[in-house]
Amino acid sequence: MSTPLYFPATSSPLYRLDDETDAMALTDQMSARLAQLQALLAMTYGDAGDAFRRMAQSHRDDYLWACYMIAGEVRELGDALLVQRRKEAGLNA
Repeated sequence: MSTPLYFPATSSPLYRLDDETDAMALTDQMSARLAQLQALLAMTYGDAGDAFRRMAQSHRDDYLWACYMIAGEVRELGDALLVQRRKEAGLNA
């Protein structure tokens, strides 16, 4: 597969998926990263958001940047998952 993953922090590939990566591994990684993103975002609103709002601006920026990067990774993993599912189904990617 050797799909390059870029993530928002760099313009060149930082990681490459192994050729042996299957759809289940991609799905598991996406699920884990989405659960992490959900937990991070849950701390930014409502009563839980009080601690977030008391953070220094630079910490809030970095916190939200981490959320942004996770969302970008999930998007790239989703694209790779579509390619892998087509490959596993015998369709052209």
